[in-house]
Amino acid sequence: MDAKTELERRLVGLAPGMEAEIRQALEAYRITWAETGGGLALRERIESFLAAKRIDGLSPKTLKDYGLVLRSFARNVDRPPEEITADDVRRYLAGLSERGLKNGSIVTHANTLRSFFAWLTGEGLIHRNPMCRIRTRRVDRAATRKPLTAGELEQLRAACGDAREQALLSFLVTSGCRLSEAAGIRADQVDWRRRSIRITGKGRKTRTVYFSEETAVLLDAYIQERGQGTPLFSTGGGTPLSPRSIQRLLRALGERAGLERRVHPHILRHTFATQALQGGMPLPVLQQLLGHEDPKTTMIYAEILPEAARAAYEKIFNTKGAQL
Repeated sequence: MDAKTELERRLVGLAPGMEAEIRQALEAYRITWAETGGGLALRERIESFLAAKRIDGLSPKTLKDYGLVLRSFARNVDRPPEEITADDVRRYLAGLSERGLKNGSIVTHANTLRSFFAWLTGEGLIHRNPMCRIRTRRVDRAATRKPLTAGELEQLRAACGDAREQALLSFLVTSGCRLSEAAGIRADQVDWRRRSIRITGKGRKTRTVYFSEETAVLLDAYIQERGQGTPLFSTGGGTPLSPRSIQRLLRALGERAGLERRVHPHILRHTFATQALQGGMPLPVLQQLLGHEDPKTTMIYAEILPEAARAAYEKIFNTKGAQL
């Protein structure tokens, strides 16, 4: 929506029934946004976008990340959304690079802006999407997606300093839970007989996740040591471990174990997915356990190693009596 149309709309709101007269009066004028008005319009659209995404069921963390990126953009680009060009976006992204942000962070900014401007276009609020002409470098995520090896897992287990670290590590590796999901689990949600938990994941969708017998033993030892409490994983004071606290705990554990790469909750989720597929778990089952709507997403999380692929092939085609 351009400045003249926006002004016309507001004037009609102040004087209902005067649409034709207002339109005629504005006909001879060229109207542009004032400098502060442009920034105000952009900020208003950002808040509308975040509200829409909140209704769509995005997690509080995702909404917070979107808000941080978009408000940063609004502070640097003081123009109404319909006047923002591809050059404005390029200058903003270039400024992030000059400030020393890593390529992965810059891509995150670009992807957030892509989502925002796609929403504006879909809502009919802008006619040209400036992100259509923006190309960002691909981020090589192979290192972050590469699952932990059996040796690395053993190093982490050996480096655990207490029952809580042992239980948390084992739970994340054998359940495939997301960080936000694990942080929100209450002890009374656990079905100890079935070793399962009914959780609420992305988009407020519920699913059941499971954990191993070894994890059950470690969780029980942890709860017995710390005493009863509402959160499954808690601080020394009994309050739930926050997502940020879990991230810090795992990072410190990885450093203590002497691993060269950073350990984070997502790499444990990748490890779970890869081990499940290598063990023969059908893709639809894994997709359900991970809470993915699209099976392509599940394949991104899992790395099927050549030896596992060969073993699966041999089982089907070279087993005695196999039908070709």
